[in-house]
Amino acid sequence: MTAGINKFLLPPLMVLLFFVSGSCSSQEWQRLNYYYNSGALPPPYHYSYNISITSDGAGELTYVKGYDEKGKNKTQLSFTLGKKQMKELKRQLKISGVLTDKIKERPNEEIPDGGHSDNLTVYSDSEPPEIIASVPSYPDLKYVAALNKLYEYIVSCVPNEYWNEVNGINGD
Repeated sequence: MTAGINKFLLPPLMVLLFFVSGSCSSQEWQRLNYYYNSGALPPPYHYSYNISITSDGAGELTYVKGYDEKGKNKTQLSFTLGKKQMKELKRQLKISGVLTDKIKERPNEEIPDGGHSDNLTVYSDSEPPEIIASVPSYPDLKYVAALNKLYEYIVSCVPNEYWNEVNGINGD
């Protein structure tokens, strides 16, 4: 009798397990946006930038001098990551816990007064894209070291000549 029930229940349970496990798996990311803000500084010293990188290696740096995003204060530069860079980016994402953990903001008493802030948002490959991961500007301290390595790596993916250009440094 038990074997007969197993024959009828096993196939539907297998199908259900397949669909449930598929829906619980993490989505593939399509694009990440890393945002950096230098903090509350007078306009000549303030800057912010956003680095956007897609899962196929297309990148864009948007750099804003001061607070006004209009005209010559805003610079947008495109770049492409190579296969090794993409492999390392994916490795850094994995190590940081961004795609697997829900990283919370640290308690108010642990948030510094002043200084820079940065954050990361990761979007899915669905249409329309959905946010699949978001890192607050002041994440839980246990994630800070890995996130800093990830952020440093993202910044290093932008060609040096682009940083020289937006910082007004002559490459000669």
